[in-house]
Amino acid sequence: MIQREALPEDQRRFHDAVKAIRRNPISGPFIVLLNGSPALAARFAQLGHYFHARGQEDESILPLRVRGFMALLGARALDGVYEWAAWVNWTLEAGVPQATVDAIREGRTLSDLSPDETLTLEVFTALATGAQRLSDRTFKAALDRFGVQGLVELVVTLGYFAMIAMPLNAFEIEMTAAQMAKRRPFQPLAVIERPAEPSGGEFVPAVPGKGRGAPRVPKIATHEDLPPGHQHFFDRVIRTRGRVSGSFEVLLHSPDMAERIAAIGEVVLYETALPPGEKALAWLVTAGECRCDYEWAAAVSAARRAGLADAAIEAIRRRQPLSGVSDAQKLVADFCHQLLRGHHRVSDRTYDALIGHLGVPATVHLAATVGYFVMQAFTLNAFEIAPEGDPAELVL
Repeated sequence: MIQREALPEDQRRFHDAVKAIRRNPISGPFIVLLNGSPALAARFAQLGHYFHARGQEDESILPLRVRGFMALLGARALDGVYEWAAWVNWTLEAGVPQATVDAIREGRTLSDLSPDETLTLEVFTALATGAQRLSDRTFKAALDRFGVQGLVELVVTLGYFAMIAMPLNAFEIEMTAAQMAKRRPFQPLAVIERPAEPSGGEFVPAVPGKGRGAPRVPKIATHEDLPPGHQHFFDRVIRTRGRVSGSFEVLLHSPDMAERIAAIGEVVLYETALPPGEKALAWLVTAGECRCDYEWAAAVSAARRAGLADAAIEAIRRRQPLSGVSDAQKLVADFCHQLLRGHHRVSDRTYDALIGHLGVPATVHLAATVGYFVMQAFTLNAFEIAPEGDPAELVL
């Protein structure tokens, strides 16, 4: 834990913001993030507050039972030991049966689910496995049940927990004994050893400029697409990236949440400690692993601007060993692949080498960047947002 007094004076306000938002001693992902970017830590905390306000009225319109169920599904899939510990009791209190929680923890087939849980499981499974897309049937069922804003928030709930899992897993953060003592006893999540090899074959992205037809939900493209009381959120998104496009044309159906995501993206995309080549590599690897057309088109453009060879881009797309890149760039790609595959942990060898190459702050940025792009990929894939126009102009 980096102490407040150890931060530069102009960064201490972000430490104070995290502590005020969390209303608890700083812990978990915020220990990691404060060591890399106090501004990013505060923005992560503000988005997390949207999903669980801890005693205040929750801001998400989704029932806590649905959010908790999705949180546990995501924690199991990503071996998120810390997030499981944080959410398991809240989920039980919200009404998810102990038998269901046990089945998720043990990786067993789920049964006797409520209608909302059945639908949430379908959305999760479709986005987290296979083609990583929602079928028309599943999309319509979820839209009919949760509405546009609710479905956007359901997808981002999964994305948020994936985003948080990346820095937690990269730095192997678990709850302290003091934190555990404040919780009712529960069965902890065990990390499952899985093959770390790529699955599913090469990624075949869509051709930029050729959309998939009518949008799945109405796009929020102008101020007038929002009611007057929410138009200031549109302005705040524009402030961070210059325009509203891509995922934000959907995310703004939940305008307060969208603005918080835009604030995270501002740091990840424009204020990062990562060199351009390393950021582009993280972007490419994540887009390829998540099979995200929009993200891939933007990442390829960024990679070429950073000087990454086409052979390296093609190797990432085909899930083959990299060629034509430096040893340092191979190390960055290896770190990202390890976070996104297998048991979602980074080997000691890779971790030590990357810390030696980038240092702690930039490595924190790298893990958070992978998480941010995963969160964005879930939204882009779920709502089938195709890359249109000049790839260099695509904004996440």
